[in-house]
Amino acid sequence: MHRLPRLLVCAWLAAGLIAGGVAHARTLPPYGTQPLVRLTANRPAIKVVVNGQGPFLFLIDTATSNTVFTPALRDRLGLAAMPGPAIDVVTAAGSARSHYYLIAETAMAGVIVEGVHAVVLPLPPEIGVMGALGADFLSNFVVDLDLLAQTVTLYPDDADVHVPGFKRIKGTLNGHGFIVVPAVVENISTNAVFDSGGAFTVGNARLALSAKRYGIPTVRIVESMITDAVRQRQFAEAFNFGKIAVGPVSWWDARVLIADMRVFDRIGLNSRPAIFIGMDLMNGRRIIIDYGSASLWLRQ
Repeated sequence: MHRLPRLLVCAWLAAGLIAGGVAHARTLPPYGTQPLVRLTANRPAIKVVVNGQGPFLFLIDTATSNTVFTPALRDRLGLAAMPGPAIDVVTAAGSARSHYYLIAETAMAGVIVEGVHAVVLPLPPEIGVMGALGADFLSNFVVDLDLLAQTVTLYPDDADVHVPGFKRIKGTLNGHGFIVVPAVVENISTNAVFDSGGAFTVGNARLALSAKRYGIPTVRIVESMITDAVRQRQFAEAFNFGKIAVGPVSWWDARVLIADMRVFDRIGLNSRPAIFIGMDLMNGRRIIIDYGSASLWLRQ
């Protein structure tokens, strides 16, 4: 196991490979590869050892800033909250309160990360996990998430990724650990975040407003499956867009739910059209997530 240093993490949560395939600078080897577990709605999960116990099943959530433990796992491990007041934990449909919990060791795919500051929330039981790995953990690596082979490989964070047939989509890393890349929805310039913990692709109100201006019809009002960490549900408009493009990848006749998710505002993506690209579009793809260069790598 490779041991990585302590992490500095954000104060709140936003709701929600195969080794040898990547060439990198200085011939850096991967830390390791581990099989994924496919959850409902094709969400990726992985078995994680926490403080030497487990393994426990954790969702891999690229649109969550902090690592999350369920109350059941906190109690099983005997974790105590760190000193200080509770913090606001922002979720898709609202907010909850949690303290930080210092996790001595979190281990998976050949690495041990020390000093993760996790939060504790009651994740929806239908997902079937004991926690979720967020950007505070994932951003230590180049993450090769192969949803076709159902594996994840972790590389050093300075690995230079060059994969035959893959193209780099350069974005920005915001203050909450999310990689924000450019996208085009119909002819609407849009910010996009890959949300591996999201069953569906969700857009903000600005995207809906722009779509209506361009005459793109609303399909219907639906009770969405957008469920936040405290199990609140929302109603959402459903739009069918003729085309969504991110770098070399295009999706045709793609359905997007438009919901009043507070997360867009809290992470600075509410002033212009934005989407969280969920597993309804990304399932079966291989996505290389390079936090160091704030980039995604995708193949057509």
